[in-house]
Amino acid sequence: MIDATTFVDIVKVRPPAVMKFFAQYPDGIASGRELADALPDLMDRREITDIAAGVRARLLTYLRAHIRDFDGCTDLILVDLGYSASVQKSLRRIFDREGIRIRLHGTYLLTLDDAFDDIADDDTAEGLISDRVVTPHVKRMLIRNVALLEQLCCSREGSARDYRDGDVLREGDQRPAAQLALAAEVQSGTLAYVSRTRELAPRYGLQPDADPAVAARWAAAVLGRLLLLPDDDELALLGGIKHDVNLGSQALAPLLDADFVNDCVIARGLMSACTAPAPPMWLAGSFAALSPSHAHLYTLFGANRLPANVFGEALCGTLQVGLFDRNGQASLEAVSVYHTGLGDLRLRIPLSRRMAIATIALPLAKLTRDGMLHGITIQYGKSTAKAAESPNVTAIAEGRLIDAGLERRGRHFRASSDDGMLLMPVDGFEDDVALYTVALTTLDHDRILAVADCDGNGAPSATLTWRSAKGMPATNNDR
Repeated sequence: MIDATTFVDIVKVRPPAVMKFFAQYPDGIASGRELADALPDLMDRREITDIAAGVRARLLTYLRAHIRDFDGCTDLILVDLGYSASVQKSLRRIFDREGIRIRLHGTYLLTLDDAFDDIADDDTAEGLISDRVVTPHVKRMLIRNVALLEQLCCSREGSARDYRDGDVLREGDQRPAAQLALAAEVQSGTLAYVSRTRELAPRYGLQPDADPAVAARWAAAVLGRLLLLPDDDELALLGGIKHDVNLGSQALAPLLDADFVNDCVIARGLMSACTAPAPPMWLAGSFAALSPSHAHLYTLFGANRLPANVFGEALCGTLQVGLFDRNGQASLEAVSVYHTGLGDLRLRIPLSRRMAIATIALPLAKLTRDGMLHGITIQYGKSTAKAAESPNVTAIAEGRLIDAGLERRGRHFRASSDDGMLLMPVDGFEDDVALYTVALTTLDHDRILAVADCDGNGAPSATLTWRSAKGMPATNNDR
């Protein structure tokens, strides 16, 4: 969502047509999509080029004020964390537009090397952790989690938003004082460590940079261990950090959100959760907040070592669920049941808005009389496929679930007979399809195989018959 004040903070001007656009919305707040659709008709090319020219002029004034003999320079070195040399490329375009022939050389910590194909011929760009050090697959995993490092490296002041008379103008800083103090302590400790190392290096023959390739590999290993496999002390220390979205906004995005990751695992499976978009900004840390094994599995995924045939899901049968509409009429529908690579069960119940379903009756006892219910989530979309792909996952609160012939304590449930059911309320929704996903672990049988009884056409039968890992039919209690 965006309003006129934030728009002005971003683009630095107040076009009358844009101000009228915001005025027609309640409280002057529109969605980003609505603004994007309307903007081509609200600002003409001249207004946009005038904004760009003003930014260029103010930026060059700032550079001339802070770089001695700027106009006499032949080369400038830009030092940054990375990743696609976007700042370097932008400066190159500005210099070319203004007829400035200074060469630019980017030196970066992390680089997406395939994004450097359009670097100007006379310019250079080099990353310490490049594609020669780790694979591009691993690189993207590191960059997906680099927000933690960015916050520790941030200035104590807000992000640069403009320049005036050779000085930088900064946005208001929304970060908590404790976070700023922690970043300052980390930076101070880093500088003290480097200073002391330089003093001791001659005495002990320390040459950490003698072989750049070795130094780069160690840098990747140390950074990867921090970002991808944090221990509990690091999670406690760093987990409360917020990411400053900036660009004129007042938003702070959380680094950690273990509940979000858990809901994604329930709804979409482990593999899909590993590709969840931000926020949370620190996805690896969010996995680690669930358990060290979750963090390890996520790291394996990022290293392309998490095979889908092991950690994906496979069909293992079907189950009849009851659907009650708002008029009290009931129907039975067969839904597919899958087992995951970790031995859990997952079943998905798609509902059309036209069905007007009020309650879902899930016969848990027909899956298992003794188990762990990990959670129930909902996704929405224009179709079942679109809903299943949606990263927007909502969890149903445990207090809203109704037990019928079940006894639940926390996540554990036990049924006294095969008739035990869990009743799930269905709220109204605006999308065409709502997809309910239930994830659980059975506790009263051997490992379930991806084998279901089939009819003559090879399709799973409506009656769910489990087979144990020993290849024998399970007992009645396990049906």
